[in-house]
Amino acid sequence: MTDSSQIETFSRLLIANHRRLYGFVYTLVQNHTAADDIVQEATTVLWRKFDQFEPCSDFGAWAMKVARLTVFEWRRNQARLPLPIGDELFETISEQAIKASSNSEARLDALDGCVTGLNERDRDLLSERYNHNVAVSDIAKRSSRTRDAVYKVLARIHRDLLECIEHKLAAEGVV
Repeated sequence: MTDSSQIETFSRLLIANHRRLYGFVYTLVQNHTAADDIVQEATTVLWRKFDQFEPCSDFGAWAMKVARLTVFEWRRNQARLPLPIGDELFETISEQAIKASSNSEARLDALDGCVTGLNERDRDLLSERYNHNVAVSDIAKRSSRTRDAVYKVLARIHRDLLECIEHKLAAEGVV
């Protein structure tokens, strides 16, 4: 990989995962200034170690592992200050956050596939309700249905989507 394409690839991956990374760090330190500093430091480490990144793997998960180590270092430097949680609890929380983040991306991918698989009428109803924020009462008036009927259709769609997502995740081995 040439220097220019490596820089471009790194930049694209970092930009796509920056909010996820910042959210993860902020969850662990509960301080915006510290989170900014830690993300900046983690970004420097990520760039230095970018040649170790496996191109087909989850950049966000890898970045979060690097950020977690950066937070550990920050915590060690802050030892003179009282910290809200102990190291053991911190480790547990950070591991769960990394797993949850990876699972949430898989869930969103599954949701996209499941929504695409809905019939057009159901997709339109979901879009009207959630993308365009149309009130259920307005949808009911426009479609000559009762509010309860619209709620029941939405509940059925939600149930179908949940079953579809769970099926897709189980097939992919994601829990």
